[in-house]
Amino acid sequence: MPDFNFPVRLNRPVDGKLHGAFTDLMNGMANPMNQIAFEYMRLQEQVQKLTAENQKLSVQNQKLQADVTKLTSQVNTKGPVVPTVGPAPGLQLGVGVAPGAIVGAETGKKPAADGERFQLERTISIHEAPVHSVAMSTQLNIVATASWDATINLYNLSTDKIVRTLGGSSSAEEKMGGLYAVAFSKTVPDILGCTSCDKNVYLWNHQTGKPLAKLGGGQQGHQDEVNGIDFHSSQQVMCTASDDKKVIIWDFQEGIVLRTLETHTKAVYGSTFLGQEMQYFVATCCFDMKTRIFDMRDKQVVALLQEHTDDIIGIDYSSAKGLIATGSDDGNICIWNTRTWKLQHKINTRDDLKNPDNE
Repeated sequence: MPDFNFPVRLNRPVDGKLHGAFTDLMNGMANPMNQIAFEYMRLQEQVQKLTAENQKLSVQNQKLQADVTKLTSQVNTKGPVVPTVGPAPGLQLGVGVAPGAIVGAETGKKPAADGERFQLERTISIHEAPVHSVAMSTQLNIVATASWDATINLYNLSTDKIVRTLGGSSSAEEKMGGLYAVAFSKTVPDILGCTSCDKNVYLWNHQTGKPLAKLGGGQQGHQDEVNGIDFHSSQQVMCTASDDKKVIIWDFQEGIVLRTLETHTKAVYGSTFLGQEMQYFVATCCFDMKTRIFDMRDKQVVALLQEHTDDIIGIDYSSAKGLIATGSDDGNICIWNTRTWKLQHKINTRDDLKNPDNE
């Protein structure tokens, strides 16, 4: 930047006092002018930086637009991408798979056949009866499978081996009925819970294989088959859903009932906590075709979601998106926005021509 030099010339001579006054005035303006010049240079540098960042973002935006165009083309060619949800209790995991087998799907190893959105990675046959539920451990590469053969197998995906089998013992302490659901505790990683057709909820230390508790019976426990289970994300609390039309909130460390949610009119097939962001809310799905959102503190229904036209047999929650997914025997999966309690999307699984009778 060139130096700023502006000479002042007067048409007439001035005396010494006036000359001194003008000199003092110009010297006094030098500092403000220097500050203005400095700020101007700094702003120019910021403008250049922002211009460069804008150009970079423009390139990224063009790339994203190209990706969106590509994905849109793929969707139009192969049909909508259908999100996956866990199998509902009482249904075997996998289509056309032998009883006792579970199916894993993973992308990136072999290209799927034309028109297929998913590919089969492996079939795992580790039970003697249908598998009703699968849960992933958050700390280890372990899958827990709950089967109608009254056992839970802990399967290591890396070694392709069964690490431990829970249940199947002849002792009254460990003997369970056919199992509907299984889940790992989020606050006590060693604890695993499962629900049974024998009206009980079982807690195990899956690291040692020791049974910890059998919850059920009496006036406070469930009075019919127990279908679903979920653990709270930050509290020593779990919820279980049953054919007795109730969802029970348990302190699973103490083995005591904290709340019983009883406004359902038919069997309840699933329940799930709504994350840390809505830590007092629990959602339930029922054979009366309704999804209820309860506030555990006062057991009041804060929202009632209705869209399905048949039994609702599965429910799950995404903390990252704030969405609830419900699956029904009507063949639809409904995606609900928990900020508005409105239906955000509905997926008709019967649009898949290979499974026109899908439930």
